[in-house]
Amino acid sequence: MSNYGILGWPLERSYSPKVHNFLFKQLSINSNYRLIKLNEINNKNIEELNKNYSGYNVTIPYKEKIIEATKEPILDEHVKKIGSVNTVKNQDDETFFYNTDYSGFLYFLEIINFDIKSKKVFILGNGGSSKSIYYALSLLDVETTIVSRRNSQRTINYDDLNKRVKDVDVLINTTPIGMPPYENETLEINYENFDNLEFVLNLGYGLNNTFLKKFDKSILKYDGIGILICQAIESFNIWTSSNITIPSIYDDVHRVISDLQTDVKSLEKIDEIKKGSNEKDD
Repeated sequence: MSNYGILGWPLERSYSPKVHNFLFKQLSINSNYRLIKLNEINNKNIEELNKNYSGYNVTIPYKEKIIEATKEPILDEHVKKIGSVNTVKNQDDETFFYNTDYSGFLYFLEIINFDIKSKKVFILGNGGSSKSIYYALSLLDVETTIVSRRNSQRTINYDDLNKRVKDVDVLINTTPIGMPPYENETLEINYENFDNLEFVLNLGYGLNNTFLKKFDKSILKYDGIGILICQAIESFNIWTSSNITIPSIYDDVHRVISDLQTDVKSLEKIDEIKKGSNEKDD
């Protein structure tokens, strides 16, 4: 059996194991996908990881750090341009780096039939996911601005964003704000002032995610589940040399996640009932 997983921290909740284990089962591949929780990465623990795993995804906060923490990785052309990794493949004692975040984003736009080419896009956050989205949009020649807490030559800060809210057609959140354990934190944004905003995309997901709830109901809003599915299928194809097309299985994978969310919701309800019962006992 081959081992696969997702590397990150804190990894409070990830749907990736459910998605990939479903794909392995669909193709009758004897493999397992699990969470890989490391609170720091270095040459030693990454070398050990690469010995024990045929491949893995990389998420916050290691999409950029993984490059320096790995001895002599082989970078594909997109990783070289983006500087961010979300897919690792180990084969014949060599480690290969790929980025399916950028292409997963583009596939998702096709699935929801959203034409972004003429829009003014603002990306919140300046980490690995932000770089991937920026790269994808650059391939379409989209006017794109990155917003970060710190000013630089290629970014503006949140005060600048609040002054330019009427310029924003599309807002993409690549920060972990809104996801557990950051669901009670917020960004310095005047959420109610985006008069021309058409579309908000939050790369985070989950029942307890709070980011999208801050925007008016009239605005088109999506969480990151669709992009997760698209990039996951691409990663799966890289690891297994399969050729699954995203449209052929997207809906099936989406149903698997929906079922998982229903199960999670039921468990949370049971926990609430138990908690209420214990409080009465006290």
